[in-house]
Amino acid sequence: MRKNILITGAPKSGKSTLLEELIADYPDRVGFLTKEIRTDGVRTGFEMISYDGEKTLLSDVDTEDSHKVGKYFVHPQNIDPFLEHLSIPFAEKSLLYMDEIGQMQLFSEFFRKTVLRLLDAPNTCVATISSVYDDDFTQSIKDRDDVILVEITAENRGEKLEFLKILLKKIDKARSYSAEPERFIFEGDTHATIKSEHGTRQLIRRNNAWNCECDFFHKYGICSHVIAIDAINKI
Repeated sequence: MRKNILITGAPKSGKSTLLEELIADYPDRVGFLTKEIRTDGVRTGFEMISYDGEKTLLSDVDTEDSHKVGKYFVHPQNIDPFLEHLSIPFAEKSLLYMDEIGQMQLFSEFFRKTVLRLLDAPNTCVATISSVYDDDFTQSIKDRDDVILVEITAENRGEKLEFLKILLKKIDKARSYSAEPERFIFEGDTHATIKSEHGTRQLIRRNNAWNCECDFFHKYGICSHVIAIDAINKI
């Protein structure tokens, strides 16, 4: 089921700010943010901050290390112990989040394993992912069939935030719909009906993709009904 959201965009587009605002509505959350470190108003590095307040130095301009991105020395040896406490089982309703899946963090093999663990969990996971760095791993993440990729800009960040708030609720609704396959009535391979909480919706399959008549789908090209019927068809 398409339950994971990847937020991408150019540097300074506000990905991290958007994620932080999005998860603020979820007291039951597990994950980490990446924050700038500033000295006298100048950015001198980055730190990772976990959901329970733990911090670790990700990179800085002063402490030399064998890994470097731009002017920043990266300290992947700090990442593994920081992420260890994310290895505990997640509560069923926990929202998972990662900021970000980027070049600095990916120097750590354990980080890559943690990314897969969070995305593979039954929970919904929201993550930011770099648009300026790409490798086989990040491309495989973007190509997952359980991922919804959302691109933001500095201009549309507010609009996308409101969309994502609703989308998270739509994913939860799709999860409940897909657990009740009796809600769906199929007419051949191209037509279906779902009995949703707000009435009956018609779905039509065109160009190997389901389309829905609901307003949310017409506006955004995705909805709880389409996410659910895709999940049903893969069972």
